[in-house]
Amino acid sequence: KPRANEVSHTDFTGKYCFTSRVLSEYEKTLVPELPEWYVIPAEVVDICKHAQATTGKPTQMRNFLLRGPAGTGKTMGAKAIAAGLGLPYLKYTCSANSEIFDFIGSVLPDFEAAKQPEGGMRADSYDSLAAALGLPDIDDMDYDPAGVYERITGTHRPDATVQDCMSVLLNIVVKESGKLNNSSGRALYTYQETDFIKALRYGYVIELQEPTTIMQPGVLVGLNSLLEQDGIITLPTGEVIRRHPDAVVIVTTNVTYEGCRSINQSVLDRMSLVRDVELPSVEVMTQRAMRVTGADDENLVEQMVRVVVSMEDYCRKNSIGDGCIGMRSLIDWINSTLITDDPYRSALHTVVSKATADERDREALITSCLESIFARKSI
Repeated sequence: KPRANEVSHTDFTGKYCFTSRVLSEYEKTLVPELPEWYVIPAEVVDICKHAQATTGKPTQMRNFLLRGPAGTGKTMGAKAIAAGLGLPYLKYTCSANSEIFDFIGSVLPDFEAAKQPEGGMRADSYDSLAAALGLPDIDDMDYDPAGVYERITGTHRPDATVQDCMSVLLNIVVKESGKLNNSSGRALYTYQETDFIKALRYGYVIELQEPTTIMQPGVLVGLNSLLEQDGIITLPTGEVIRRHPDAVVIVTTNVTYEGCRSINQSVLDRMSLVRDVELPSVEVMTQRAMRVTGADDENLVEQMVRVVVSMEDYCRKNSIGDGCIGMRSLIDWINSTLITDDPYRSALHTVVSKATADERDREALITSCLESIFARKSI
């Protein structure tokens, strides 16, 4: 049963809508529907309130950061924010090799066009254009933006930034891409915009997942113009788009993942609210897990929750960071236990095995956390 202080889905969905525009039938399908088991956390309600209350002000709050360990519900929280605001939801997942042009869109070959004339250029990636035009790569811009700026513009500017270089390069790419036509005048490339650009263009909620995994530190800085309330950017087609006033950016990240970097200060400064999402209380985790899995033994599930919380605390205090443990592991453990009827054995392959790859650390987790509550069944 819902807890006394729990926000009901009926009272939350669409309650914080701040726009009077009518969504199309397609856009309505993009507005998330929250599953019955989902417990709406306080930080989600808080973000929706801020987005609604600042609408129409000179500095609307439209950029938010959800930061926390794996399995704490950051992505589900981003979807819930979209549901509360009554806006379509899209997501963009970053990777280690993400570059500024990956966020903007792809210039892809048009295979239906006539064959490319001999000696022509292909526009299937920035790398191909950079090689053909002798443009610098992303590494050069990160380490020597002033030198790169002088190289591509001929102007000495000691205070040039990565964003300045990106702006000039975009103009060059747009100009040169327009030359990629065959003798019949048909374009040899097509532009496909990303969900990131689509959401900012049409005023949707866009979740930017795991930007801290990006290896090049200057990539997100190149997007600062689009993080501004009235930001603009030039697409590879030459079209200039302006950020829709209803567009909401939700950055979700886990800084404890191996290989993650800190978010650049200029990007962090453009976040209206920064909320750290931790594992919920034992009571909330128990309730949520029972709803998701269909388990009806509340006492058993609560004991399993306490084991997971104990293991997470042990890993943190002992600097065990090569694995993950959280809500997803708990749900997998419960589902496995419903099949095996053996919480101890299921824990070994759903929780302990994902917490760490080190055999001695796994034995320590079993001894100190698991066996204190669940005993090994005799064969």
